[in-house]
Amino acid sequence: MQIGCCWFDNAQRLLTDQSTATQWHLNDNEYWVLNQLVQHRGQVVPLSLLATVVASGDCAHQLSHAELLGIINKIINHLCHRHINLIEYIPEQGVILYTTVTTKRSKILEMPNRLLSLGQYLFIIAILLSILLFVYANLNPPQLAQADVLRQVLTSDGHIVQLFVFGEDNQQNALLHADCLSTQLRLCHHARWDSITMTLSANQGYMSFILTDSSEAIPLVNSIKVSIDNMSTPFITQEWLQKVHICG
Repeated sequence: MQIGCCWFDNAQRLLTDQSTATQWHLNDNEYWVLNQLVQHRGQVVPLSLLATVVASGDCAHQLSHAELLGIINKIINHLCHRHINLIEYIPEQGVILYTTVTTKRSKILEMPNRLLSLGQYLFIIAILLSILLFVYANLNPPQLAQADVLRQVLTSDGHIVQLFVFGEDNQQNALLHADCLSTQLRLCHHARWDSITMTLSANQGYMSFILTDSSEAIPLVNSIKVSIDNMSTPFITQEWLQKVHICG
């Protein structure tokens, strides 16, 4: 069955990204979760059903909430970027696999002849400020077009955080710090931000973060700048995320 850019082979328990030919051989737990989503495509599958794994020939066993979230997050990350919205986690309810990618229309586009509200003006200003902060931190505007690492991270409370990492032409360091930050974000009991932009500046010896929260009527933007002695050594921990108010 086709799931975005991936082909799900039910018989071989194989999920293949057709754009990169990357294959993922699913274990019993991963296969159970994905197969339930496929069988009930377009419907919200209850968390209780997804967490009760019935493997062939074995008695049913329960997945912990953290294990289930980890599997869902792995499935989302395996989909190519333009199809990550095919799967949506609904806290305390379930998970849905959409038949097509869902998109949200902007109210600004729906009302072209009306004046913008105060909230819409503030949102636009917040986005412009975040872009200016990023340009100031990098002094290299052309890199704004494409991040070295782009991920969607599902935290333990079901919050989805968009992660953008710019590595200043050092893909290895970008992946290293992206893996570290992603791992720690998944453990957050309360994530305060919708998106995090992380920029590595090895030449100047610092790392900058731009944090954005657009869930409120008045969007919130914050920035953090950290001096780094060795870019090849990850430093992000749960304690540090709580100290700088990225996690609650």
